[in-house]
Amino acid sequence: MFAGSDLIVACPHCAALARLSIPETMETPGMITWTDGWQTAPGLDRPPRVTRCAACERTYWVGEGEQLGFLHPSDAEKPEKADWVKAPAMKSLDAAGVQQAIDEGLASFSELELELRVLLWWRNNDEFRVADAAVGYSTTAGAVANMERFIEMVTDGEGEDLQLFRAEAQRQLGRFADMEETLGNVGCSDYWPAKSRLVELAKTGSRKLDVLFLPLGADGQPVEGTEVV
Repeated sequence: MFAGSDLIVACPHCAALARLSIPETMETPGMITWTDGWQTAPGLDRPPRVTRCAACERTYWVGEGEQLGFLHPSDAEKPEKADWVKAPAMKSLDAAGVQQAIDEGLASFSELELELRVLLWWRNNDEFRVADAAVGYSTTAGAVANMERFIEMVTDGEGEDLQLFRAEAQRQLGRFADMEETLGNVGCSDYWPAKSRLVELAKTGSRKLDVLFLPLGADGQPVEGTEVV
């Protein structure tokens, strides 16, 4: 891929074109990590792995679309690239879009379903990524059902990163004893800070989505401008 260019992708359902922006870098200063594992930062724009076609409105995995080539900014005035220039930008899905993807069968095997379940969980949590969120965790029937399914899918033998996700989902559901049991499967020292943070929150009875890590400067204090607002 060519950073700074757009990849032109054809929808696998109707062949309509879309432009996938390729960021020049994914290293963004001021990265905030949340307890559900999602990371936010000013100007951070991730290329989506799953999207909705602007023409036929069906969802698809980006990797299943035909890749036609790259559109560089210098190509904007070339007549032969006119259709590519007019193609709409590919967008990430919101919670409703991810649920649509699940309903349309994009979770065709367990690994893909797990990815979509985690993505749906993240999108349902987005409204709580502010300091003054009224509740702080998802309470809708759909969000709860998604967390239930995600917890069910992640077994004790799976990766420790998934165990942290599972424990956080259990905490958001108020199942603190189950959370502690799940965290018993997390032994790698790399995950101890995250594990300790979840335990700390659970001890206070908190079910709220919270900040896991703020970026720290050389003085050990949060980098200016990275506070949650």
